[in-house]
Amino acid sequence: MSKNNEFSANNNRKDERSCKELEPDQHRAFIATGRKKGEIDYVLLSVVIVLYGIGIIMVFSAGINEGIKYGQYYYFLKRQAIWLLVSFFTLVFFIIIDYSVLEMMRKPLIWITIIMLVLLLVPQLGRMGLVHPSRRWFKFGGIGFQPSEFAKIVLIVYLSSILSKKGDRINDFYRGFLPPFIIISIIAFLIFLEPDFSTAFMLFFIAILMFFVAGISSVSIVSLSIVSIPALFLMINEKLYRKERIAGFLNPWSDPADKGYQIIQSFKAFAMGGVAGVGLGRSVQKMSHLPIPHTDFIYAICAEEMGYVGAFMILFLYMVFAYRGYRIAFQQSDRFAFFLAFGITSLIVWGAIFNIAVVTGLLPATGVSLPFLSYGGSSLLANSILAGVLISISKNRSVREYETEDLVWEQ
Repeated sequence: MSKNNEFSANNNRKDERSCKELEPDQHRAFIATGRKKGEIDYVLLSVVIVLYGIGIIMVFSAGINEGIKYGQYYYFLKRQAIWLLVSFFTLVFFIIIDYSVLEMMRKPLIWITIIMLVLLLVPQLGRMGLVHPSRRWFKFGGIGFQPSEFAKIVLIVYLSSILSKKGDRINDFYRGFLPPFIIISIIAFLIFLEPDFSTAFMLFFIAILMFFVAGISSVSIVSLSIVSIPALFLMINEKLYRKERIAGFLNPWSDPADKGYQIIQSFKAFAMGGVAGVGLGRSVQKMSHLPIPHTDFIYAICAEEMGYVGAFMILFLYMVFAYRGYRIAFQQSDRFAFFLAFGITSLIVWGAIFNIAVVTGLLPATGVSLPFLSYGGSSLLANSILAGVLISISKNRSVREYETEDLVWEQ
């Protein structure tokens, strides 16, 4: 007899005995207990692996023309394949380990993140060749490392820990809301100084979502808005190219050769792809029309080569990821696991939404990459860590079961 059948038989005998012992004016007590499932969410894992596959194929296809400039048409394929291999084993590692380890590491992770972001701004390291001229990543030989991608992970872990511990005290503005808000602001400001406006914006956006589900008061949200909106306008007006992006978004056809060039070429990719696409590897727009097509605008090349069918398939995969991720979050009885799963799902899904919205002209260009698909080792590795942690949490979904106890009381 299996363990499950044995468990049911024992419970049935127990219920029968209790029924015989109870008098008409007595009641049986039902105690709700939680049990942990041992299986991971294989649907979510499958979605990640399919996105891996689409990503490596499309990076190869979209990056051929750019790769020729480096002397090898498979230049970006080779580099992305190495990162994909590392990312896959990292994914497996974080699926195996207990996610609660991250909570114990939140303080050192915060300090390491802040130190790395500060080091990016040190001019001497740039002159030594250890920091890329864009000041967004470190260079070690031929390997680049972008701290801001991992700052997203640290932010979610930190906020999940803080929000799970504070509970209702998060509505205490000075002792509940303000301390984590200051930490978030420091990290976001350092990333903004690189400059990386889009990642800083994403950090704030995800933080607001997590504060919202934690039950933050309307007073704190209004206070945050009062501070954030003027700061947002100042950040946009600080750089000319940011204002040009806004202008290009509002009316790309007013300057089709400059401000509106990239989005117009993206529109053409969708138009040329049609329903079924022109076929893998046959994109015209990637051949010196759409700038750097293997990064932020890779979705446009997917639409051109695979058509609306392929574009909707990719969108469907992110929708499945969202459904499974939020489902895992709301099945948790552990508050830290809930916030962690919610934050991870939000970061990946909203990253995809922002990227696709930019490529389709619904938002101005932000520089947010398409998770698992866009070229970039740091982004792929960071998203793999997040997905691994989320799948690890899925093993611990709470299942409500009801056991009959031999406790009775009289009315």
